[in-house]
Amino acid sequence: MSKTIDHTDSAVPFKERLARVYKLVIIDEENLSQSASYKGTLLKYLTWIGLILLATVLLTVALIAFTPVRRLVPGYGDIEENQKYIELKKKIAELEAGVEVQQTYIDGLQQMFSGELDRTTLPETMTEAQVQYSAPAVKKEIVTETDRKTSQVTAGLTATYFSTPLKGSISAPYDAKTAHYGVDILAAKGTAIKSVAPGVVINSDWSLDSGNTISIQHDNNTISVYKHNSSLLKNTGDFVKAGEAIAIIGNTGTLSDGPHLHLELWYAGSPVNPENYITF
Repeated sequence: MSKTIDHTDSAVPFKERLARVYKLVIIDEENLSQSASYKGTLLKYLTWIGLILLATVLLTVALIAFTPVRRLVPGYGDIEENQKYIELKKKIAELEAGVEVQQTYIDGLQQMFSGELDRTTLPETMTEAQVQYSAPAVKKEIVTETDRKTSQVTAGLTATYFSTPLKGSISAPYDAKTAHYGVDILAAKGTAIKSVAPGVVINSDWSLDSGNTISIQHDNNTISVYKHNSSLLKNTGDFVKAGEAIAIIGNTGTLSDGPHLHLELWYAGSPVNPENYITF
């Protein structure tokens, strides 16, 4: 009985096939000439293929992990370095600052006219270049004209140093009986008006009666108001230093009959005579 021997590769053990020598020939398709040939075992070919695949994987991982290429991989890039994230974060910061400024403006006006101002309405945080306020609390009470002449109120305002907003002659003094709650100061055209003390601008706007008006919240529950300006140099929410230019003298508003500054000084929600605390 004859026995058929299968000489195909499937009948050869895998270990023996790994040790067999194979010849890899590269032939030019146009003229069928041999361009190159390589001889080696199957194990050698598999080893080179494995090393090439491993090197490719390691190189890909290194590019993603240690180079800016990772930003192009969805979900892998550092969100802190993502340009869109940075832009959105900046816009959110600007919106928060705008809301804070608007709230400061509203609170300042409400407290100035209600007489219920019991603390300095300043933002909770400021830059290092700005002065940090820590204003003492003031008892809520109605301050009348008689009360303002007492030593308590005088001492409260005297404790704050006020600089001169501009040099000039007074054309109309303070008169509470006629509701003229400030002093009118005449000066040359183009004269810069300066803040009487450091503080935060709570209003920088135009009105029909007062024209271009700017109001500043100071320490010790004090507000200064500058009316009839030709132009304003500061915006709502800006921090200003004492003696810093905030406006230019002018003649805006229906209640103005010539270039001048109408300056008002408010303490604890009530007007006081600026001449008692400021030298013009």
